[in-house]
Amino acid sequence: MKSYIISLHSILLLMIGCTESSTNEPIVKQAVLPAHILSHEQWDPSISVREARKNIIAGQTLTVEGFIGGRKKPFTQSKAMFILGDDSLETCDKIPGDSCPTPWDVCCEDPKKISTSTISIQILDHNGSLLSGTLQGVAGIEPGKRVKVLGTVSSKSSSQAMILEATALQVLPK
Repeated sequence: MKSYIISLHSILLLMIGCTESSTNEPIVKQAVLPAHILSHEQWDPSISVREARKNIIAGQTLTVEGFIGGRKKPFTQSKAMFILGDDSLETCDKIPGDSCPTPWDVCCEDPKKISTSTISIQILDHNGSLLSGTLQGVAGIEPGKRVKVLGTVSSKSSSQAMILEATALQVLPK
């Protein structure tokens, strides 16, 4: 009987061990977007990320266009946020002969230019809290993709870090 219990315990431990990622990377939950976020409507003309950063006014509604990037991992793993980069940033795939596996990280650019040419985009739930789960892979949202975001400038924004709370989002063709 004792060997039966030890065998059963060993099998249970094996089963529990197999549910975790074999690469020791945390299992990432994707965000579930509110129905109104993804938009296919025609919007007013957008402004660039750099233009948006020129005059940060909390509560102001803006339509901003750019690409998802500015760092190697532009998404958070547990919250619905990403970095939006300005089109003035040169992605590595536009540099002849460069074979960078993460061209959206703009690693060839000056870090000061990157910090003044990016903003954080976040999606809030119906209670005004940051939505749980990553946006990466949701509805075609991927690093390097061009997007247009309609949102409100967060009261937590500063001249060093601008945050736009998205009310609508469009994934654009290249």
